[in-house]
Amino acid sequence: MLVGMMGAFRNPPELAKITSLICTNYGIELVYLRPNDIDIETGTATGKLFLNNEWVVKETEIPKFIDINPYNFKKRNREVTKYLKNKVFLSDNRRKPLSKRAFQEALESDPKYKEFVIPTFDVKSYEDIKKHATTYPKFVLKPAGGIQGKGVYIVEKEDNKYKVGHYTEEEYLNEEEMKDFYYKNIDGKKFILQKYVSSKTLQGDPFDCRIHLEKNGEGKWEIAKKYIRIGIGQKVISNTNQGGGIADVKQFLEANYGEEWKAINKKLDDLGALIPYKIEKLRDTHIMSLGIDVGIDRDGKLYIFEANDRPATKPIVSEVAYLRSNYYKYVFEHTLGIKEDTKKKEDEKYTDLVNERDFYKKEYKKIKSSTSWRLSAPVRKFGELKNKLDKNR
Repeated sequence: MLVGMMGAFRNPPELAKITSLICTNYGIELVYLRPNDIDIETGTATGKLFLNNEWVVKETEIPKFIDINPYNFKKRNREVTKYLKNKVFLSDNRRKPLSKRAFQEALESDPKYKEFVIPTFDVKSYEDIKKHATTYPKFVLKPAGGIQGKGVYIVEKEDNKYKVGHYTEEEYLNEEEMKDFYYKNIDGKKFILQKYVSSKTLQGDPFDCRIHLEKNGEGKWEIAKKYIRIGIGQKVISNTNQGGGIADVKQFLEANYGEEWKAINKKLDDLGALIPYKIEKLRDTHIMSLGIDVGIDRDGKLYIFEANDRPATKPIVSEVAYLRSNYYKYVFEHTLGIKEDTKKKEDEKYTDLVNERDFYKKEYKKIKSSTSWRLSAPVRKFGELKNKLDKNR
């Protein structure tokens, strides 16, 4: 069984290496690919396999299942991704992707999730900012399809001025300066405006809880791990790529919410158990991996900031590799109907044993023909005679 992991980087990441090692226990080979490694004309792929503790370039058939990074669904790769969607099973086929606003609207229309919703609006003009600032004097501006917290601003209207925070910087702008800021940073781009949710530590740093979810060996969603991301010294986001940090959920909640920590932790677990199935239903397709970013206010109320369909794996690479390799096996057996060839595996074991036996036979013959073996013959004879005498006593 051959599985593909299609990433965006030239060199396979640590996740590919660890997943490949685990996959070998299930009779699965992992080949690391990029879109330009697929040859549509020949129906082959030239990727990298982890063999003898190193990545080796090798031509293979196109894997029947490919774990594809959604970032590969770009215009320049459209021919390849369209070909793959029609030929193989992809971990994500990009059917009905959800924008941040559409996601919030969908949650708001469902009684189960309405309490977690943050009011969200499209920003198409400067007038949109002015209008919503009257209802929400403190709000967040961010790209509709942004990743890793890039281009996120926190804005607070104070009398006739706007306080704008970005990463660790903060400045006050009057009406004209704010308008200039809009045309320089936001106009012509797809931005959304969200009500500001105060999710801060006791020290005043912004944080959120990342609930990382993966499909498991039964094809069901499982929380790989929950962890707190703290934007140390930042104004709005808990982005570890911009100098933030990571904390253990239990310890963090105990320190910041006291006796309420267990109730909050349970709400996080309950949300993690339900939300991925909701997202799959909204997208009308299967997906394999999700990161749900949740804010927690001082009263312990949860707010869903956003959902990421390709969350970062670096902080929990081992947990993700284990779950993902098990899900690969599930897909082969239950979705594609391909099972490990046990007869072939037994034949390989038998061949290994025969080769091992022949090896030791040759080594034994070498020892018997050696000078030391001949010289030690009297000693061995004496030992045999002594054993016989001992038995007859």
